[in-house]
Amino acid sequence: MRQFILIAALLTVACLQTRADDYKYLTAAYDNTEESYELATVQKITFEDGNVVITTSQGIVTLPEDQMQKMYFSSTATAVESLATESTGLSYSDGLLHASGKAMLYVYSSAGQLLQAASVDGEMSISLRSLPEGVYIVNMGGETIKVLRK
Repeated sequence: MRQFILIAALLTVACLQTRADDYKYLTAAYDNTEESYELATVQKITFEDGNVVITTSQGIVTLPEDQMQKMYFSSTATAVESLATESTGLSYSDGLLHASGKAMLYVYSSAGQLLQAASVDGEMSISLRSLPEGVYIVNMGGETIKVLRK
């Protein structure tokens, strides 16, 4: 009987290890936003002064603890369905992101990493020309668009 329990425990651990290998991202959901970080880049997670601090090899991300909804491991980065390329408050042309309204604006990489944030109050343009070519996700208020930077 003891051997059976020992074998069952070893099989459970082996299955859990295999299952854990499927997870490649740490995803943080906060303030109706999700960001994913590649586990290979995550060095540590700490809680400091009411914030969750995620230290990665690419930098430090600080998220307000009181706005955290959940953190979880996933096999893919935050799900990005088909998105519009323009909305009533957001548009993109010639390397400039045009925003109008009153809300926080967030620019994410296609892997879900927060790259830029800005407070919009009225109309403003934000240059994305310093970012490398690629696909970016822009969220402001309840609107999200996809931007192709060439």
